[in-house]
Amino acid sequence: MAVLAGVSPATVSRVVNDERYIRPETRYAVERAITELGFHRNELARGLRPGQTTETVALLIEDPANPFWSGVTRGAEETARRHQHMLVVGSTGQRFEQERDLLRDLVRRRVDGLLVTPTAHDHVDLHAELARWAPMVFIDRVPQGVPADSVVLDNYGGAREAVAHLTAQGRRRIGYIGGDPAVFTGADRLAGYRRAVEDAGLGYDPVLVSLDNHTVEAARAAATALLDGPAAADAIFADNNRICVGVLHAVAGRDEVGVAGFDDLELVDLLPRPVPLVTYDTVELGRRAAELLFGRIAGETGPTTQVLLPTRLVLRGGRGR
Repeated sequence: MAVLAGVSPATVSRVVNDERYIRPETRYAVERAITELGFHRNELARGLRPGQTTETVALLIEDPANPFWSGVTRGAEETARRHQHMLVVGSTGQRFEQERDLLRDLVRRRVDGLLVTPTAHDHVDLHAELARWAPMVFIDRVPQGVPADSVVLDNYGGAREAVAHLTAQGRRRIGYIGGDPAVFTGADRLAGYRRAVEDAGLGYDPVLVSLDNHTVEAARAAATALLDGPAAADAIFADNNRICVGVLHAVAGRDEVGVAGFDDLELVDLLPRPVPLVTYDTVELGRRAAELLFGRIAGETGPTTQVLLPTRLVLRGGRGR
């Protein structure tokens, strides 16, 4: 840029930083070079200094209204306090643009580290941009091609066990209702479902699979369609807690239909029917991720680590039976 403008690098820096006492013709030459080269000033780098600490770490979650995230937040906060740091929490609403803007803003505010539940989007460039300023650990999901630590659940094994429970009950037309298939958790849970039905000799039938359901209402409609339509499902596996709520609404009064779900549910023990659920320790999920993060903040430089937390299938509800 300095060569194109015919000035020194120091002069380019003075123009970029809008300093005074620059001759108009010099400023014009530099600004024209900036335009031609498509230069964009790195606001992150301008606001940071090496070695600074704010004793603050950040956690980005998907939906604060979902009870799943309250446990994760508790585990991360307990760990942050132990390390004499404050935890700030933001939510992405599953929107990459919101995630990106929040992460950039948090780095500008000089947080010491980031705990992130990534959206279903390519994170390679964003991670490369931000990881120079603050270490990042992913929770619950792992973006492809990103060299960072992560803590995830055994999504594949948990889904496979839950669906195997349904096949052991004699179910032969087991529907699957899920969210975004591009999300790490959804892809693994769908793979576990597929393996379980194939293990039972039932074969994988895409007619029984409904994806891109993101609300209780959408899950209820999808479940009703699988039960009443040509699929004729006799059981349904729900791949998260909100979807399971929608499915339970759809099967109310249909005691002959089997249901299993991934994630625990609030008030599930009040249900009149027993429901097998894939459960795990959400507090431990947040705690382990935060411990990895503080290790990186302390200067650990070893290979990236992926922690796989176990799940277990529990039978909930069905009191009085």
